[in-house]
Amino acid sequence: MKKLTVNLLMATAVFMLSNAAFAAGKTTIPTFEYLDADQNGFITSEEAASCETLITDFTTADTNQDGKLDQAEYATFSEKAAKKS
Repeated sequence: MKKLTVNLLMATAVFMLSNAAFAAGKTTIPTFEYLDADQNGFITSEEAASCETLITDFTTADTNQDGKLDQAEYATFSEKAAKKS
């Protein structure tokens, strides 16, 4: 429970910071390391919540459907997202 609370607080902080960047007219895709708040090598949907583009496409980006993104899945997502913007 404590870990979940910490992750949610971190995700909220990241979300607020990313919203400020989007509000300023910048469409940036955060780095994998930035989104991987607990530094376990995966991005969960809770961690992805801080990136509007990612949370919208999370299920599609999660190609092996294990509920988390590894670095390869995130790299594919971020390349596609960069091309869209």
